[in-house]
Order: sequence, then structure tokens, then C-alpha cells
Amino acid sequence: MADPASLNDECTLREKAREVILAGKLPNRRPDGMWGGPGGGANCTICSVPVKGGEVEFEIEFARDGDNRCLDKYHVHIDCFAAWELERHNLACRAAVVLPRPA
Repeated sequence: MADPASLNDECTLREKAREVILAGKLPNRRPDGMWGGPGGGANCTICSVPVKGGEVEFEIEFARDGDNRCLDKYHVHIDCFAAWELERHNLACRAAVVLPRPA
């Protein structure tokens, strides 16, 4: 399990978020639903550290195949969520860049 103190570094969180996206463990798109509240002890999808009761937890939901009755739910720390948002936007921007073909 990761050391929570080492995860406070923004670069580390962004790297973990990027790894989770690229590994397909968390979608790289806007959630279909999102809830916030006190942590319930679930492991954060991004850093794998439990979100404790005194911390803010986001539960982000994604409809599976466009069906809102089948939701995939992920629990994340607020800082991990922010890192994921940055990285998903960065990855989307990189994918949108069209490089010219060599002549």
C-alpha cells in the first residue's frame, strides 16, 4: 500500500492518475454522475489508499455502454480527483494534436 504522505505531491498524484487512465482502470471521460461526502473507507481508485471518514471522498459514476442502469462506480480522494481531471484533459489534448506527416 502506498504511503499517504508521499501521495500529497501533485506530480506523484498526476502520474498515478495517468497510469490509472492508461491502464483502463478509470475512464478518460467526464463522469455521468458524481457525489461528494465524507470518506467511507473505500480504497481510492487512483492512489489505492483508503478514503477515511475525516476526508472528502468523491464517488464518480460512469454509465456502462450508455446504459444509466449499469453504472461503474469509483471512489477517489478530492486531490486524486483533481489530478485525474488534469491528466484526462492533458491526454485528450495530446490525442487531438495532429502531427504533420514527413514529406
